[in-house]
Amino acid sequence: MRRRASEGPGDCEVCGRVVLPGEPAQYFEDPRRGHRRHLVCPLCTGRAGRRGWLREGTRDLTRSAPAA
Repeated sequence: MRRRASEGPGDCEVCGRVVLPGEPAQYFEDPRRGHRRHLVCPLCTGRAGRRGWLREGTRDLTRSAPAA
């Protein structure tokens, strides 16, 4: 079933909870899986980070660090 835009952005890909309209959900990327995007509710941002996901728009410092 397709979700209408007025129903909100979708479900949190960590806990499965429906993200409500206006809720400050964020997208994270999984660098181990081709930077696949994941919608994450504000309650699960810590869990997303522990999974190794990077907040969209931030740099992955491990890849961009100069070689020593």
